Amino acid sequence: MKTSESALKKIAEFEGIHLKAYKCPAGVWTIGVGHTNGVTEGMTITQAQAMDFFENDIRKYEDYVTATGIALNQNQFDALVSFSFNCGVGNLRKLVNGRDYQQIAEAIMKYNKARVKGVMTVLPGLTRRREWERNLFLSGAGVTPKTEKQRIIKTGSRGDDVKEIQEALNRHGYCLAVDGIVGQRTEAAIVHFQRRMGLVPDGIVGPKTRAALHA
Repeated sequence: MKTSESALKKIAEFEGIHLKAYKCPAGVWTIGVGHTNGVTEGMTITQAQAMDFFENDIRKYEDYVTATGIALNQNQFDALVSFSFNCGVGNLRKLVNGRDYQQIAEAIMKYNKARVKGVMTVLPGLTRRREWERNLFLSGAGVTPKTEKQRIIKTGSRGDDVKEIQEALNRHGYCLAVDGIVGQRTEAAIVHFQRRMGLVPDGIVGPKTRAALHA
């Protein structure tokens, strides 16, 4: 799959086109349309070079998105290309790991900060971009793929999906070690959370408990 022309225009709009090297908010030398590889202070390029860099960079991020192995429609693909172009392949992998489509869309909004003078700061420009990517990811170009059935989490369960549950519980006020294991403390937190939400307090994370955790 290739990035749509409309998405390419939007990415270029967010990034801007700069023919002289500048430092982005994160302090990285950048030129053209968000191009950073080999850029040094004082470097200048032509408009044609900027477009060549952009085309080559986009192909690279398209490959990264394809490599996630997730079934995507055109809008979802475009959104993740834009996201990875801006946030990098490492954050792309973190974004999609262990999440369904709805969770990916909402998690995109967590990436609206950059380190400014040593302090992580919410940037309005990044917030606008994340909102566009999230809305694009959720919009219906073609049939939205079905999410994979997620396993039931219970005492003794281990894995990255358990870490996701522990992180969600911590966002609801529980102080758990995010170790990917459902031990006594994690089970007790699940039971307590279920009681708070009016769910059956069985210590098992199924669809209803999972939905409540991510609400």
